[in-house]
Amino acid sequence: MSNCAKDLEQVKEYIKEHEIDSVEIGFADINGAIIGKRLPARFLIKCLTAGTGVCRAPLTWDIQSEYFSTSKFAGFEYGASDMILKPDYSTLREIPWRKGTAFVLADLEIDTGERIQVAPRQVLKNVLERLGKMGYTAKVGSEIEFYLLDGDKTPLFGGKETYSIGKAGQFSNIVDQLQRNLEAFGIPLEAIHTEYGPGQMELILEYSDALASADNTVIARNAIKEIARKNGLYASFMARLWDTESGSGYHLHQSLWTGDGKNAFAEDKTVLDKYMAGLLAGTNEFMALVCPTVNSYKRLTDMSFAPTKVGVGFDNRTVSTRLVGRGNSTRVEQRTGAADANAYFLIAANIAAGLYGLENQLPAPTLIEGNGYHNASLPDMPRTLAAAAELFDKSEKAVEYFGKEFVEIFSELIHFDIGVHNTTVSEWERDRYLENS
Repeated sequence: MSNCAKDLEQVKEYIKEHEIDSVEIGFADINGAIIGKRLPARFLIKCLTAGTGVCRAPLTWDIQSEYFSTSKFAGFEYGASDMILKPDYSTLREIPWRKGTAFVLADLEIDTGERIQVAPRQVLKNVLERLGKMGYTAKVGSEIEFYLLDGDKTPLFGGKETYSIGKAGQFSNIVDQLQRNLEAFGIPLEAIHTEYGPGQMELILEYSDALASADNTVIARNAIKEIARKNGLYASFMARLWDTESGSGYHLHQSLWTGDGKNAFAEDKTVLDKYMAGLLAGTNEFMALVCPTVNSYKRLTDMSFAPTKVGVGFDNRTVSTRLVGRGNSTRVEQRTGAADANAYFLIAANIAAGLYGLENQLPAPTLIEGNGYHNASLPDMPRTLAAAAELFDKSEKAVEYFGKEFVEIFSELIHFDIGVHNTTVSEWERDRYLENS
Protein backbone atom coordinates (compact mmCIF):
# COMPACT_ATOMS: atom_id res chain seq x y z
CA MET A 1 0.00 0.00 0.00
CA SER A 2 1.15 3.55 -0.57
CA ASN A 3 0.59 4.30 3.14
CA CYS A 4 2.30 1.06 4.08
CA ALA A 5 1.88 -0.11 7.66
CA LYS A 6 5.30 -1.03 9.04
CA ASP A 7 4.33 -2.31 12.46
CA LEU A 8 1.31 -2.85 14.67
CA GLU A 9 1.31 0.69 16.05
CA GLN A 10 1.19 2.04 12.53
CA VAL A 11 -1.68 -0.33 11.73
CA LYS A 12 -3.65 1.08 14.64
CA GLU A 13 -2.80 4.62 13.58
CA TYR A 14 -3.82 3.88 9.98
CA ILE A 15 -7.17 2.50 11.12
CA LYS A 16 -7.76 5.53 13.32
CA GLU A 17 -6.60 8.10 10.76
CA HIS A 18 -8.76 6.70 7.95
CA GLU A 19 -11.75 6.06 10.25
CA ILE A 20 -11.76 2.37 9.36
CA ASP A 21 -14.58 0.43 11.01
CA SER A 22 -14.23 -2.86 9.07
CA VAL A 23 -11.31 -4.82 7.66
CA GLU A 24 -11.51 -7.60 5.08
CA ILE A 25 -8.80 -10.21 5.53
CA GLY A 26 -8.39 -12.04 2.24
CA PHE A 27 -6.28 -14.61 0.43
CA ALA A 28 -6.26 -16.23 -2.99
CA ASP A 29 -7.85 -19.65 -3.19
CA ILE A 30 -6.37 -22.28 -5.50
CA ASN A 31 -8.28 -20.76 -8.45
CA GLY A 32 -7.01 -17.23 -7.79
CA ALA A 33 -10.26 -15.81 -6.34
CA ILE A 34 -9.87 -13.51 -3.32
CA ILE A 35 -11.88 -14.85 -0.39
CA GLY A 36 -11.72 -14.38 3.37
CA LYS A 37 -13.49 -12.68 6.26
CA ARG A 38 -14.77 -9.23 7.18
CA LEU A 39 -13.95 -8.20 10.75
CA PRO A 40 -14.88 -5.15 12.81
CA ALA A 41 -11.75 -3.00 13.09
CA ARG A 42 -12.04 -3.02 16.90
CA PHE A 43 -11.77 -6.84 16.89
CA LEU A 44 -8.82 -6.77 14.53
CA ILE A 45 -7.00 -4.35 16.82
CA LYS A 46 -7.59 -6.70 19.78
CA CYS A 47 -6.25 -9.70 17.84
CA LEU A 48 -3.66 -8.14 15.55
CA THR A 49 -1.14 -10.94 15.89
CA ALA A 50 -3.39 -13.97 16.35
CA GLY A 51 -5.02 -14.12 12.93
CA THR A 52 -8.35 -15.80 12.23
CA GLY A 53 -9.24 -19.37 11.26
CA VAL A 54 -10.88 -20.76 8.12
CA CYS A 55 -11.25 -24.23 6.65
CA ARG A 56 -8.45 -25.50 4.40
CA ALA A 57 -10.95 -26.40 1.65
CA PRO A 58 -10.33 -23.26 -0.49
CA LEU A 59 -6.84 -24.52 -1.31
CA THR A 60 -8.32 -27.63 -2.92
CA TRP A 61 -11.84 -26.91 -4.20
CA ASP A 62 -12.87 -26.14 -7.78
CA ILE A 63 -13.91 -22.83 -9.33
CA GLN A 64 -17.49 -23.29 -8.08
CA SER A 65 -16.36 -24.26 -4.56
CA GLU A 66 -17.13 -27.94 -5.20
CA TYR A 67 -15.22 -29.85 -2.52
CA PHE A 68 -13.77 -33.16 -3.66
CA SER A 69 -10.29 -33.35 -2.13
CA THR A 70 -8.85 -36.66 -1.00
CA SER A 71 -5.56 -35.06 0.07
CA LYS A 72 -4.10 -35.42 3.52
CA PHE A 73 -3.89 -31.64 3.58
CA ALA A 74 -7.63 -30.98 3.35
CA GLY A 75 -9.67 -34.13 2.67
CA PHE A 76 -12.74 -35.10 4.71
CA GLU A 77 -11.07 -38.35 5.75
CA TYR A 78 -8.41 -36.24 7.47
CA GLY A 79 -10.93 -33.97 9.19
CA ALA A 80 -11.01 -31.01 6.75
CA SER A 81 -8.96 -29.04 9.27
CA ASP A 82 -8.57 -25.31 9.83
CA MET A 83 -5.79 -22.95 8.80
CA ILE A 84 -4.96 -19.52 10.18
CA LEU A 85 -5.08 -16.29 8.18
CA LYS A 86 -2.12 -14.18 9.36
CA PRO A 87 -2.46 -10.65 7.96
CA ASP A 88 0.50 -9.22 6.05
CA TYR A 89 0.02 -5.65 7.22
CA SER A 90 2.34 -4.29 4.52
CA THR A 91 -0.62 -4.89 2.17
CA LEU A 92 -3.19 -3.00 4.26
CA ARG A 93 -5.10 -0.36 2.30
CA GLU A 94 -8.49 1.34 2.39
CA ILE A 95 -11.00 0.31 -0.27
CA PRO A 96 -11.58 3.65 -2.04
CA TRP A 97 -15.10 2.89 -3.28
CA ARG A 98 -16.15 1.64 0.18
CA LYS A 99 -14.92 4.29 2.58
CA GLY A 100 -14.42 3.04 6.11
CA THR A 101 -13.50 -0.47 4.96
CA ALA A 102 -9.92 -1.64 4.51
CA PHE A 103 -8.42 -4.75 2.94
CA VAL A 104 -5.36 -6.76 3.89
CA LEU A 105 -3.86 -9.89 2.37
CA ALA A 106 -3.07 -12.84 4.60
CA ASP A 107 -0.47 -15.58 4.60
CA LEU A 108 -1.70 -19.01 5.64
CA GLU A 109 -0.40 -21.06 8.58
CA ILE A 110 -1.26 -24.11 10.61
CA ASP A 111 -1.85 -23.67 14.35
CA THR A 112 1.81 -24.31 15.15
CA GLY A 113 2.78 -21.18 13.20
CA GLU A 114 4.24 -23.11 10.26
CA ARG A 115 3.51 -21.61 6.84
CA ILE A 116 1.32 -23.67 4.52
CA GLN A 117 3.53 -24.56 1.59
CA VAL A 118 0.69 -25.27 -0.87
CA ALA A 119 -0.90 -21.82 -0.45
CA PRO A 120 -0.67 -19.87 -3.74
CA ARG A 121 1.23 -16.92 -2.27
CA GLN A 122 3.67 -19.27 -0.53
CA VAL A 123 4.28 -21.27 -3.72
CA LEU A 124 5.48 -18.06 -5.37
CA LYS A 125 7.46 -16.98 -2.30
CA ASN A 126 9.33 -20.30 -2.32
CA VAL A 127 10.33 -19.89 -5.98
CA LEU A 128 11.47 -16.30 -5.35
CA GLU A 129 13.51 -17.40 -2.33
CA ARG A 130 15.27 -20.00 -4.48
CA LEU A 131 15.95 -17.34 -7.12
CA GLY A 132 17.33 -15.07 -4.40
CA LYS A 133 19.93 -17.67 -3.50
CA MET A 134 21.35 -17.17 -7.00
CA GLY A 135 21.67 -13.45 -6.30
CA TYR A 136 18.68 -12.24 -8.30
CA THR A 137 15.30 -10.67 -7.74
CA ALA A 138 12.52 -10.80 -10.32
CA LYS A 139 10.45 -7.95 -11.69
CA VAL A 140 7.33 -8.64 -13.71
CA GLY A 141 4.57 -6.81 -15.52
CA SER A 142 1.13 -8.36 -15.92
CA GLU A 143 -1.07 -7.74 -18.96
CA ILE A 144 -4.54 -9.24 -18.53
CA GLU A 145 -7.49 -9.13 -20.90
CA PHE A 146 -11.11 -9.28 -19.79
CA TYR A 147 -14.60 -8.58 -21.09
CA LEU A 148 -17.05 -5.94 -19.88
CA LEU A 149 -20.62 -7.17 -20.28
CA ASP A 150 -23.96 -5.48 -19.71
CA GLY A 151 -26.67 -6.75 -17.34
CA ASP A 152 -27.75 -9.35 -19.92
CA LYS A 153 -24.14 -10.61 -20.18
CA THR A 154 -23.65 -9.33 -23.73
CA PRO A 155 -20.63 -7.20 -24.71
CA LEU A 156 -20.75 -3.60 -23.54
CA PHE A 157 -19.84 -2.45 -27.06
CA GLY A 158 -19.54 -4.16 -30.44
CA GLY A 159 -16.80 -4.73 -32.98
CA LYS A 160 -13.02 -4.89 -32.77
CA GLU A 161 -12.08 -1.64 -31.07
CA THR A 162 -8.45 -2.24 -30.13
CA TYR A 163 -6.73 0.80 -28.60
CA SER A 164 -9.82 2.91 -29.31
CA ILE A 165 -9.65 6.22 -27.45
CA GLY A 166 -13.11 7.04 -28.76
CA LYS A 167 -14.70 3.86 -27.46
CA ALA A 168 -13.00 4.21 -24.07
CA GLY A 169 -14.28 7.78 -23.96
CA GLN A 170 -17.79 6.68 -24.87
CA PHE A 171 -17.77 4.37 -21.85
CA SER A 172 -15.63 6.66 -19.71
CA ASN A 173 -17.93 6.25 -16.71
CA ILE A 174 -16.80 2.66 -16.08
CA VAL A 175 -13.27 3.06 -17.52
CA ASP A 176 -12.60 6.10 -15.30
CA GLN A 177 -13.93 4.27 -12.25
CA LEU A 178 -11.68 1.29 -12.91
CA GLN A 179 -8.55 3.35 -13.44
CA ARG A 180 -9.04 5.80 -10.59
CA ASN A 181 -10.23 3.24 -8.06
CA LEU A 182 -7.43 0.79 -8.78
CA GLU A 183 -4.80 3.53 -8.50
CA ALA A 184 -6.38 4.80 -5.27
CA PHE A 185 -6.39 1.19 -4.04
CA GLY A 186 -2.60 1.11 -4.29
CA ILE A 187 -2.47 -0.79 -7.59
CA PRO A 188 -0.19 1.17 -9.94
CA LEU A 189 -1.28 0.91 -13.58
CA GLU A 190 0.66 1.44 -16.77
CA ALA A 191 -2.49 1.52 -18.92
CA ILE A 192 -6.05 0.36 -19.46
CA HIS A 193 -7.39 0.15 -23.01
CA THR A 194 -9.91 -1.49 -25.31
CA GLU A 195 -8.84 -4.78 -26.89
CA TYR A 196 -9.45 -7.07 -29.89
CA GLY A 197 -12.94 -8.36 -29.05
CA PRO A 198 -16.32 -6.65 -28.55
CA GLY A 199 -16.45 -5.33 -25.00
CA GLN A 200 -12.90 -6.53 -24.39
CA MET A 201 -10.42 -4.54 -22.28
CA GLU A 202 -6.80 -4.97 -21.27
CA LEU A 203 -5.32 -4.03 -17.91
CA ILE A 204 -1.56 -3.44 -17.76
CA LEU A 205 -0.04 -3.27 -14.29
CA GLU A 206 3.12 -1.30 -13.71
CA TYR A 207 6.34 -3.32 -13.83
CA SER A 208 7.38 -4.16 -10.27
CA ASP A 209 8.62 -6.71 -7.75
CA ALA A 210 7.22 -10.15 -8.57
CA LEU A 211 5.40 -10.79 -5.27
CA ALA A 212 3.91 -7.29 -5.12
CA SER A 213 2.79 -7.64 -8.73
CA ALA A 214 1.12 -10.98 -8.01
CA ASP A 215 -0.63 -9.50 -4.97
CA ASN A 216 -1.84 -6.52 -6.99
CA THR A 217 -3.00 -8.70 -9.87
CA VAL A 218 -5.26 -10.93 -7.78
CA ILE A 219 -6.58 -7.90 -5.88
CA ALA A 220 -7.18 -5.99 -9.13
CA ARG A 221 -9.18 -8.81 -10.68
CA ASN A 222 -11.44 -9.00 -7.64
CA ALA A 223 -11.80 -5.20 -7.58
CA ILE A 224 -12.68 -4.97 -11.28
CA LYS A 225 -15.44 -7.55 -10.89
CA GLU A 226 -16.85 -5.75 -7.83
CA ILE A 227 -16.75 -2.29 -9.44
CA ALA A 228 -18.42 -3.64 -12.58
CA ARG A 229 -21.28 -5.18 -10.59
CA LYS A 230 -21.81 -1.91 -8.70
CA ASN A 231 -22.44 -0.38 -12.14
CA GLY A 232 -24.86 -3.10 -13.27
CA LEU A 233 -22.16 -4.70 -15.42
CA TYR A 234 -20.16 -7.92 -15.41
CA ALA A 235 -16.40 -8.26 -15.81
CA SER A 236 -15.27 -11.70 -16.95
CA PHE A 237 -11.75 -13.11 -17.05
CA MET A 238 -12.98 -16.33 -18.67
CA ALA A 239 -10.41 -17.33 -21.28
CA ARG A 240 -12.87 -17.66 -24.17
CA LEU A 241 -16.44 -16.42 -23.88
CA TRP A 242 -17.50 -16.99 -27.51
CA ASP A 243 -16.05 -19.26 -30.15
CA THR A 244 -16.27 -16.46 -32.75
CA GLU A 245 -14.53 -13.76 -30.70
CA SER A 246 -11.08 -13.11 -29.27
CA GLY A 247 -9.98 -14.99 -26.17
CA SER A 248 -8.54 -13.32 -23.08
CA GLY A 249 -4.88 -13.90 -22.27
CA TYR A 250 -2.49 -13.12 -19.44
CA HIS A 251 0.91 -12.09 -20.78
CA LEU A 252 3.80 -11.79 -18.33
CA HIS A 253 6.82 -9.53 -18.90
CA GLN A 254 9.76 -10.52 -16.74
CA SER A 255 13.40 -9.73 -16.01
CA LEU A 256 16.00 -10.51 -13.36
CA TRP A 257 17.82 -7.86 -11.35
CA THR A 258 21.11 -7.97 -9.46
CA GLY A 259 21.65 -6.90 -5.88
CA ASP A 260 23.10 -3.56 -7.04
CA GLY A 261 19.98 -2.72 -9.05
CA LYS A 262 21.08 -3.71 -12.57
CA ASN A 263 19.08 -5.60 -15.17
CA ALA A 264 20.87 -8.96 -15.34
CA PHE A 265 19.51 -9.61 -18.84
CA ALA A 266 21.16 -6.43 -20.10
CA GLU A 267 24.37 -6.92 -18.12
CA ASP A 268 25.03 -10.53 -19.13
CA LYS A 269 23.54 -12.04 -22.28
CA THR A 270 24.28 -15.57 -21.03
CA VAL A 271 21.86 -15.01 -18.12
CA LEU A 272 19.17 -13.96 -20.60
CA ASP A 273 19.90 -16.92 -22.88
CA LYS A 274 19.73 -19.49 -20.09
CA TYR A 275 16.57 -17.94 -18.68
CA MET A 276 14.86 -17.97 -22.09
CA ALA A 277 15.94 -21.57 -22.65
CA GLY A 278 14.42 -22.49 -19.30
CA LEU A 279 11.14 -20.77 -20.17
CA LEU A 280 10.94 -22.84 -23.35
CA ALA A 281 11.85 -26.05 -21.49
CA GLY A 282 9.13 -25.45 -18.91
CA THR A 283 6.38 -24.12 -21.18
CA ASN A 284 4.57 -27.38 -21.84
CA GLU A 285 5.21 -29.05 -18.47
CA PHE A 286 3.87 -26.00 -16.60
CA MET A 287 1.06 -25.27 -19.05
CA ALA A 288 -1.65 -26.46 -16.64
CA LEU A 289 -0.61 -23.75 -14.17
CA VAL A 290 -0.99 -20.92 -16.69
CA CYS A 291 -4.02 -22.40 -18.51
CA PRO A 292 -5.83 -24.17 -15.64
CA THR A 293 -9.32 -24.83 -17.04
CA VAL A 294 -10.87 -26.70 -19.93
CA ASN A 295 -11.90 -23.33 -21.35
CA SER A 296 -8.35 -21.90 -21.18
CA TYR A 297 -7.28 -23.87 -24.25
CA LYS A 298 -10.06 -22.63 -26.51
CA ARG A 299 -8.17 -19.36 -27.01
CA LEU A 300 -5.11 -21.17 -28.41
CA THR A 301 -5.77 -21.00 -32.14
CA ASP A 302 -3.45 -20.21 -35.05
CA MET A 303 -3.25 -16.64 -36.37
CA SER A 304 -5.08 -15.33 -33.29
CA PHE A 305 -2.39 -13.45 -31.28
CA ALA A 306 -2.48 -16.45 -28.89
CA PRO A 307 0.49 -18.82 -29.30
CA THR A 308 0.30 -22.45 -30.40
CA LYS A 309 4.05 -23.16 -30.80
CA VAL A 310 6.91 -23.15 -28.28
CA GLY A 311 9.60 -20.77 -29.48
CA VAL A 312 11.22 -17.41 -28.85
CA GLY A 313 11.68 -14.47 -31.21
CA PHE A 314 12.61 -10.83 -30.91
CA ASP A 315 9.42 -8.73 -30.80
CA ASN A 316 7.55 -11.66 -32.35
CA ARG A 317 3.95 -12.29 -31.25
CA THR A 318 3.54 -15.56 -33.19
CA VAL A 319 5.38 -17.79 -30.67
CA SER A 320 5.11 -18.58 -26.97
CA THR A 321 7.95 -16.30 -25.87
CA ARG A 322 8.79 -12.78 -27.02
CA LEU A 323 12.10 -11.04 -26.36
CA VAL A 324 11.47 -7.31 -25.97
CA GLY A 325 13.40 -4.09 -25.31
CA ARG A 326 17.02 -3.07 -25.22
CA GLY A 327 19.40 -2.00 -22.49
CA ASN A 328 17.75 -1.64 -19.10
CA SER A 329 14.32 -2.41 -20.58
CA THR A 330 15.43 -5.85 -21.84
CA ARG A 331 12.81 -8.38 -20.80
CA VAL A 332 11.00 -11.52 -21.86
CA GLU A 333 7.26 -11.74 -22.41
CA GLN A 334 5.63 -15.15 -21.97
CA ARG A 335 2.35 -15.17 -23.94
CA THR A 336 0.99 -18.60 -23.00
CA GLY A 337 -1.16 -17.65 -19.99
CA ALA A 338 -4.95 -17.44 -19.97
CA ALA A 339 -6.78 -14.66 -18.12
CA ASP A 340 -8.39 -17.26 -15.83
CA ALA A 341 -5.01 -18.28 -14.36
CA ASN A 342 -4.10 -17.77 -10.71
CA ALA A 343 -1.50 -14.96 -10.84
CA TYR A 344 0.63 -16.52 -8.10
CA PHE A 345 0.90 -19.79 -10.02
CA LEU A 346 1.44 -18.15 -13.40
CA ILE A 347 4.26 -15.96 -12.11
CA ALA A 348 5.78 -18.86 -10.14
CA ALA A 349 5.65 -21.10 -13.24
CA ASN A 350 7.44 -18.52 -15.37
CA ILE A 351 10.19 -17.75 -12.87
CA ALA A 352 10.67 -21.42 -11.96
CA ALA A 353 11.09 -22.31 -15.63
CA GLY A 354 13.63 -19.53 -16.15
CA LEU A 355 15.40 -20.56 -12.95
CA TYR A 356 15.59 -24.12 -14.26
CA GLY A 357 17.46 -22.81 -17.29
CA LEU A 358 19.93 -20.93 -15.09
CA GLU A 359 20.52 -23.77 -12.65
CA ASN A 360 21.03 -26.30 -15.44
CA GLN A 361 23.09 -24.03 -17.70
CA LEU A 362 20.82 -24.60 -20.69
CA PRO A 363 22.23 -23.55 -24.08
CA ALA A 364 20.94 -20.42 -25.79
CA PRO A 365 17.80 -20.97 -27.87
CA THR A 366 17.58 -19.99 -31.53
CA LEU A 367 15.55 -16.84 -32.11
CA ILE A 368 12.66 -17.48 -34.48
CA GLU A 369 11.98 -15.10 -37.35
CA GLY A 370 8.77 -14.77 -39.32
CA ASN A 371 5.47 -16.51 -38.67
CA GLY A 372 5.91 -19.05 -35.89
CA TYR A 373 2.43 -20.49 -36.49
CA HIS A 374 3.76 -21.94 -39.76
CA ASN A 375 7.13 -23.11 -38.42
CA ALA A 376 6.99 -26.92 -38.48
CA SER A 377 10.28 -27.20 -36.55
CA LEU A 378 8.76 -25.77 -33.37
CA PRO A 379 7.11 -28.00 -30.73
CA ASP A 380 3.34 -27.69 -30.38
CA MET A 381 1.85 -26.44 -27.14
CA PRO A 382 -0.77 -28.65 -25.42
CA ARG A 383 -4.16 -27.80 -26.92
CA THR A 384 -6.36 -29.33 -24.20
CA LEU A 385 -6.27 -29.40 -20.41
CA ALA A 386 -6.09 -33.21 -20.58
CA ALA A 387 -2.86 -33.02 -22.61
CA ALA A 388 -1.41 -30.40 -20.24
CA ALA A 389 -2.46 -32.42 -17.18
CA GLU A 390 -0.62 -35.48 -18.45
CA LEU A 391 2.60 -33.46 -18.73
CA PHE A 392 2.14 -31.78 -15.35
CA ASP A 393 1.37 -35.09 -13.60
CA LYS A 394 4.73 -36.57 -14.54
CA SER A 395 6.79 -33.36 -14.39
CA GLU A 396 9.89 -33.73 -12.25
CA LYS A 397 10.43 -29.97 -12.63
CA ALA A 398 7.04 -29.26 -11.04
CA VAL A 399 7.83 -31.44 -8.02
CA GLU A 400 11.25 -29.85 -7.63
CA TYR A 401 10.10 -26.23 -7.77
CA PHE A 402 6.59 -26.40 -6.29
CA GLY A 403 6.69 -29.47 -4.05
CA LYS A 404 5.15 -32.94 -4.32
CA GLU A 405 2.13 -32.13 -2.15
CA PHE A 406 1.20 -29.11 -4.24
CA VAL A 407 1.57 -31.05 -7.49
CA GLU A 408 -0.77 -33.75 -6.16
CA ILE A 409 -3.38 -31.20 -5.02
CA PHE A 410 -3.27 -29.20 -8.25
CA SER A 411 -3.37 -32.36 -10.38
CA GLU A 412 -6.49 -33.48 -8.53
CA LEU A 413 -8.08 -30.10 -9.27
CA ILE A 414 -7.43 -30.08 -13.01
CA HIS A 415 -8.49 -33.72 -13.41
CA PHE A 416 -11.73 -32.87 -11.60
CA ASP A 417 -12.34 -30.03 -14.08
CA ILE A 418 -11.71 -32.42 -16.97
CA GLY A 419 -14.08 -35.01 -15.49
CA VAL A 420 -16.91 -32.48 -15.03
CA HIS A 421 -16.46 -31.31 -18.61
CA ASN A 422 -16.43 -34.82 -20.02
CA THR A 423 -19.77 -35.71 -18.44
CA THR A 424 -21.58 -32.41 -19.11
CA VAL A 425 -24.01 -32.35 -22.04
CA SER A 426 -23.93 -28.99 -23.84
CA GLU A 427 -26.45 -27.07 -25.93
CA TRP A 428 -24.15 -27.63 -28.91
CA GLU A 429 -24.56 -31.38 -28.49
CA ARG A 430 -28.35 -31.13 -28.22
CA ASP A 431 -28.54 -28.92 -31.29
CA ARG A 432 -26.31 -31.27 -33.26
CA TYR A 433 -27.54 -34.69 -32.17
CA LEU A 434 -31.00 -34.54 -30.59
CA GLU A 435 -33.07 -34.87 -33.79
CA ASN A 436 -30.47 -36.51 -35.96
CA SER A 437 -29.54 -39.46 -33.75
